[in-house]
Amino acid sequence: MKIGLLCAMKTEFDQLLPYLRETARHEVAKTTVIEGDVNGLPVVLAATGVCKVNAGITAQLLIDRFAVTHIIMVGVAGSMDPRLGIHALAFSQRLAQHDVNVAWLRHRGGIADGYYPGDPMLLSVCHKLNERGAFLYPAFFGDMVSGEQFIAQEGRQEIVDAWHPLCVDMESAAAAYTCYVNDVPFLAIRAMSDTGDESGVANSNAHEISAADAAASAAGALLRELAQG
Repeated sequence: MKIGLLCAMKTEFDQLLPYLRETARHEVAKTTVIEGDVNGLPVVLAATGVCKVNAGITAQLLIDRFAVTHIIMVGVAGSMDPRLGIHALAFSQRLAQHDVNVAWLRHRGGIADGYYPGDPMLLSVCHKLNERGAFLYPAFFGDMVSGEQFIAQEGRQEIVDAWHPLCVDMESAAAAYTCYVNDVPFLAIRAMSDTGDESGVANSNAHEISAADAAASAAGALLRELAQG
C-alpha cells in the first residue's frame, strides 16, 4: 500500500506535513510533491491548488508518476448539514460534482447517479477509529459535493435540495472521479471551516487553520492505523 495524500491549500499542506517523515522532495508540474512515510507506510503528499481541475491533475500525477495505490484528500469544507458545526469531521461515503450535469459524464460509464464511491476499506478503518474515540471532533459519514465556486448563502439551498450533502468543497469529487476512472480507492476527510450560521469567506478564513489541523489530525490517525497493517 502506498498512500497519495492530497490537500488544496498551503495551510492544509502545512498541517499535514508534520505527520510524515520526509525522504524526498520534488517539483513536478509546478507542484511540490513530498515523499515520505508514516511509521513505515509509504506516503506521497501534494497540495493541488484550489478547484476541481487542479485536484484532478494532481491526483493523476500521483497515480502516474508516484504509483500510489490509494488516495486520501484532506482539508477544510463548508458544512451543508446543520449537524456539522465548526471543526466537525466529514468522511466521504459518496462524492458528486454539484455543478455538472450527470448526463455529460456518460462516456465514462458506471456513474449514472453522479456519485463516485468512497473506499469501503478506508471507511471501515475510520469507523473503527471513531468508535475508539480517536478523533478530536464529532465524525459524520455520508455524501460530499464539490463545485467551482465558494458557497456562502447564494446557491446553498439548491445544493441541499438536490444532493443533501454533509459538506461542500471545491476539489474532492474531482479527485474522486480521477480515482474512479483509474480504479484507485479514494477517501476524502474534511473538517468544517464554515457553516450555514457562520458562512462566508470571513468565517472560513477565521477557522481555516484550526479546521485544517482537525482534518490533518484525523488523517494522521488513519495513516498510523494503516501502518499497523
